[in-house]
Amino acid sequence: MAAKDTAVKAPAFAMFKTYRKQLIIATGAVLLNAVGFYVILSYMPTYLSEELHFGAAESFLATTIALLSYIGFIFLTGIASDRFGRKRMLITASVLFVVLTVPAFMLLDTGNFLVIVLVQILLGAMLTLNDGTLPSFLAELFPTRVRYSGFAVSFNLSNALFGGTAPFMATLLIGLTHNQLAPGWYLVAASVISLIAVLFAVETSKKPLQQD
Repeated sequence: MAAKDTAVKAPAFAMFKTYRKQLIIATGAVLLNAVGFYVILSYMPTYLSEELHFGAAESFLATTIALLSYIGFIFLTGIASDRFGRKRMLITASVLFVVLTVPAFMLLDTGNFLVIVLVQILLGAMLTLNDGTLPSFLAELFPTRVRYSGFAVSFNLSNALFGGTAPFMATLLIGLTHNQLAPGWYLVAASVISLIAVLFAVETSKKPLQQD
């Protein structure tokens, strides 16, 4: 029984001891997914209605349309990551968010339904560059014996700490700064951290999975 318990605990112990760099990179790479998904596709109706005083029904409709387009785009970006590589896709997503997030949030204040829908579709499409690539990237980052643990810990840790709290942080930052663009800047900060993390990663596409 003791030997069996040791075998079960060994992969998790090895992950924290031997694969600390991969775990940090993975957690950082997930940050854009965590904050981006909750801000763009969960918090956005509240932001539009409460902060920009856009109609509640129209806010939810715009976000629903963006979510449906997100589902369609994510299949395409998953295919693209196989062709162009995980690292290139993740870097592209982070750079686009750094450059375009704040201007996109400025456009949300137009009060024009079509503009708001198009901006949300754009943000969702940008997010799929990350989200369509991330599962393969995380799985390929860790060797077989710690692959499940590495994926689970990095993904859930980043989402629990930064994803689930993103709506709260967005509201808090607006209250502290009195700036309606604060959620956009928060998303930019998450994108910068993800970009730095991915820059330290090696390309894993088209390479055999690590088996050690």
